[in-house]
Amino acid sequence: MGRLLVISNRLPFSVTQDGEKISLRQSSGGLVSAIKSYFENDKESAKSNITQKIWVGLGDFTREEWKELEPDYERKDFEVVPLFVDPDTYSDYYNGFSNSTLWPLFHYFPSLAEYNAEHFEAYKKVNELFAETLIPVIQPDDIIWIHDYQLMLLPQLIRKAFPDALIGFFLHIPFPSYEIFRLIPTEWKRSLLTGLLGADLIGFHTHDYVQYFIQSVKMVLGLDNTYNTIHYQHRLVKADLFPIGIDYAKFRDATNDKEIISIRDEIRNNFSNKKIIFSVDRLDYSKGLMDRLQGFECFLERFPEWKERVVFIVNVVPSRDSIQTYNDRKRLIEEKISIINGLNATLSWQPVIYRYNHLEFKELSALYQAADVALITPLRDGMNLVAKEYVASCTSQRGVLILSELAGAASELSEAILVNPTDVMEVSSAIQKALTMPLTEQRYRMILMQKRLMDYDVFHWVNDFFEQLNLIKAEQRKMKVKVLDSETEEILRKHYTQAKKRCILLDYDGTLSPFTRLPADAIPGADLKTLLLELASDPKNNVVVISGRDA
Repeated sequence: MGRLLVISNRLPFSVTQDGEKISLRQSSGGLVSAIKSYFENDKESAKSNITQKIWVGLGDFTREEWKELEPDYERKDFEVVPLFVDPDTYSDYYNGFSNSTLWPLFHYFPSLAEYNAEHFEAYKKVNELFAETLIPVIQPDDIIWIHDYQLMLLPQLIRKAFPDALIGFFLHIPFPSYEIFRLIPTEWKRSLLTGLLGADLIGFHTHDYVQYFIQSVKMVLGLDNTYNTIHYQHRLVKADLFPIGIDYAKFRDATNDKEIISIRDEIRNNFSNKKIIFSVDRLDYSKGLMDRLQGFECFLERFPEWKERVVFIVNVVPSRDSIQTYNDRKRLIEEKISIINGLNATLSWQPVIYRYNHLEFKELSALYQAADVALITPLRDGMNLVAKEYVASCTSQRGVLILSELAGAASELSEAILVNPTDVMEVSSAIQKALTMPLTEQRYRMILMQKRLMDYDVFHWVNDFFEQLNLIKAEQRKMKVKVLDSETEEILRKHYTQAKKRCILLDYDGTLSPFTRLPADAIPGADLKTLLLELASDPKNNVVVISGRDA
């Protein structure tokens, strides 16, 4: 392998400002955590023989700010190539098409989706900007790994410039069923699918997402497939599942970190003699935060014996503050928390502890270790790594995971208490079950889930993706048509002329006649019939047409 180009909407860090001083802070999110862990582990990176690592993405800073920050940026993990877009175009591309059309549709909220032609034009424009930036720097042996729904047009844009490029794409959110996907205007959905088919390998989190994608490709573009392999423009494109893993060892080993242990003990001391339930999520309607709070409120009503014996720590990570609907949702969540606390709190007890803030790794890890129950109930989620990180952090096998059956992680973490996040009664019963679960059962469930996460961690995820990417490329090379050069043609002519007897074997479908969707449509034309008659009229020739179909 050569260089690895990781391409995502954003760079893996953002700018924070403290007075006059600006500095870089690692962005939150599963992709950043996964790739950064892989880069930091030299042993794993060495397996793939990657010679150089480059991350390409949009910066949340100006060119002038980057000039000031660049000298301080450490390049030990990867180099970065920042892109800059004017604010209006970025807003239409990101807040518009990406997060007001694709995000709600792909998360099964069609009523929230907007269909604005200007937003789609901005989406195309930014994808083209990525292509224009990348095309001059791409080298023949590069691995090009494009990530997520903001860049679904990019694989095909690169493919046009580099027909033999090695391109992988990974979608970190759900891919919806065809009945939802078909709601997108025809030209747009065709562009999105052909854009993705520019990749050699398209990765998804679950088997369902893979099948939904293949079904959409068949219905919208009329393409054929063999299992997970799609036939497109004389190329093979593979769609497959790669459930993203976590750096399991990082969270396991954090249980021995003295500073983290100190923070964990402080949390436990603050809530001594109380069970701790926790929830960590970005501010987003797909996370089901209101439903979760209603489930906890119902739990307190149905099981009043738990009052003053349990606390629910809710940490909401800021997200998309510039979108008004997100700010409205934040206000509703805070109002709901105030109502729960107002109705149930005592002078010495507050049932819901709320924070609206980013969590540093040590604080997050300490919270995982301190919690008795993790309540992770998104309405729809591509994967959900918080659930996996919690399981990895429970090294004593003490703790219970309550997980939405609509999260991608549910297919791997089947030993969790799986719930329908909209069923308030079921969520409240799950909380009661989790808080009263015997330790032996907690351990049994945890051991099985931990084994699974350990076997397919983030390093296996990356290496598995690269391995499958190389395999599909090898399959493409096998199928590549070998065009005869003039020298070989001359040799064939010479042998043909000198031969006393010739047996000419001709395959029909795909050779004498192009492939058609319906085999019955592959009718021989007049030119073909004339050519065959001419060959057969020579007494030296035996002409054989080979076909699996009847005469």
